[in-house]
Amino acid sequence: MDYIVGVDGGGSKTEVAFYRSDSLHETDNVLFGPGSNPRASGYDTSAERIAALIDEGMKKFHIPPDSVIAVGAGIAGAGRFQEQEELTARLQSLFFKLNMSENLKIDVFSDSKAALQGALHPDMPSGMLIISGTGSNAVAVEEGTFFKSGGWGHLFGDEGSGFDIGRQALRRITKERDGRAAPSSLPGIILRELGLMHAEQLIGHFYQAEDQKKEIAALARPLIEHEHLPEVRDILEQAVQELVLHIESLHHKMRREDGELPVFTAGAIFNNSSFMQETFRDYIETRGLGVIRQIYSSPSSGAAKLTERRGC
Repeated sequence: MDYIVGVDGGGSKTEVAFYRSDSLHETDNVLFGPGSNPRASGYDTSAERIAALIDEGMKKFHIPPDSVIAVGAGIAGAGRFQEQEELTARLQSLFFKLNMSENLKIDVFSDSKAALQGALHPDMPSGMLIISGTGSNAVAVEEGTFFKSGGWGHLFGDEGSGFDIGRQALRRITKERDGRAAPSSLPGIILRELGLMHAEQLIGHFYQAEDQKKEIAALARPLIEHEHLPEVRDILEQAVQELVLHIESLHHKMRREDGELPVFTAGAIFNNSSFMQETFRDYIETRGLGVIRQIYSSPSSGAAKLTERRGC
């Protein structure tokens, strides 16, 4: 039995799934591990985490190394050719040590490209996907041609992401502390979450954090739990507006003018915030930017499908 491994590597976690080569839609052979975004963890650590999960999976699911014919990896922070080449080279070396076939095919894509491929139903040649998790980006495909918006990383982009939501809340708190904004419930929500007493303690907490992006993005969760509050909704609505701009950008690049294109949403922020889901849907459908559809299969399945189509 031949297998294709699909990898979905994000900033917070990595999913590795083993698919039979004749069935790339569903599998029970799935493992999870720490994030593998090379921009956050470095290329060596990213490759090591992916390889370690694949090694663990082959042992746990009793899959001989030489029966794995391909690995398709959709990785956050690896959307550009040079990044993909860097990660592929490291994976090749590690897979050789795992006694995997010397003819093993390895493909690295952006996480959004793999997620879109997984989201599309078999009869859909075109569609768009917007991701809001730790970071954010959007991708579209039309008759095999891919388009993207975002993916600039948290220093230059990631608008509408968990990181962006957490950062906006922290900025509001500092403004309130200075008297540059009216008091709100935000300081209480965030300080309780972090176990801090005063806003001034935020400086030491975050500047000394091992993974600043991840810790700031984690603040989106307690905010979403209070999404009924007007001050929280203000931040979430700003995030939605930024995500809608990605969809508009893709429409311009694709030169699409109809409102029937399937649009998929993914990522922890969309998954956990009903307010953002509903607000985003309203913006998209009232502006004629597409129709929100349910995702067909997982990003790891999409990664497996992409590498299978490139020829195993």
